[in-house]
Amino acid sequence: MAELYYTFPAELKYLRSAARVSREVCREIEEACADENFSRDVELCVSEAFTNALKYGRSEETEDPITLHFQVFSDKLIIKVQDKGKGFDLDNLPELDLRSLPIHGYGLYIIRSKMDEVQYVQKIEGNFLTMTKYFKQQ
Repeated sequence: MAELYYTFPAELKYLRSAARVSREVCREIEEACADENFSRDVELCVSEAFTNALKYGRSEETEDPITLHFQVFSDKLIIKVQDKGKGFDLDNLPELDLRSLPIHGYGLYIIRSKMDEVQYVQKIEGNFLTMTKYFKQQ
């Protein structure tokens, strides 16, 4: 298993850098991924998770960073996005009504549709959104 940690200031200007990091991690594991959309899906989900951490996970009193933790296994990629805000209850979020065409609120919907597993936990050291994407067998 390979592990990579990246810490970014909780500022919108670092969103592109976070997405670029995820693209580079995927580039290193391309041979294991038979799915041609793997890299694109991971980059999109990291962008959405980073944006949500900025919008909802940032503490107003502090300038705590956002941390991306990548774990590369032989059959999957696990990405943990950590923030230190107040957090939320993933299981009790209202359903997104796509027919009403809301202006925002698609982030977790996209993450859940593109990732194989999504978990969210709150701990003393912060909130962790864990996204798992399995490599498709060739």
